[in-house]
Amino acid sequence: MPFLTICSNGTQNDANLAAEAAKLVGEMLHKPLNYVVADIRINPNMAFEGSTAKKGALIELKSIGFSDKAALARALTDLAAERLQLERRYINVRFVNLAADDVAVGGSLLG
Repeated sequence: MPFLTICSNGTQNDANLAAEAAKLVGEMLHKPLNYVVADIRINPNMAFEGSTAKKGALIELKSIGFSDKAALARALTDLAAERLQLERRYINVRFVNLAADDVAVGGSLLG
């Protein structure tokens, strides 16, 4: 944990995006990078306003606690818009606060 998923219909030409997104999340949440998981999923069939021509993303960040959600939302939106060539107004961010006893790493619960 934290777990970052970016689902988008944008253009993904950068193999380093997941690693860079993980680093960003780890730094902003003050979490060790060895606990951060980032998953980038490109799906050209995603629709925004009923159209696949609109380029956007659904970003979900799950973590045990958050610091500054507004700053995280801005940073994740900036990253996705720039790297996936998206329209900012179609980038949606969802934060999910996890209880430590709902998360296991390597088979051991964190709480």
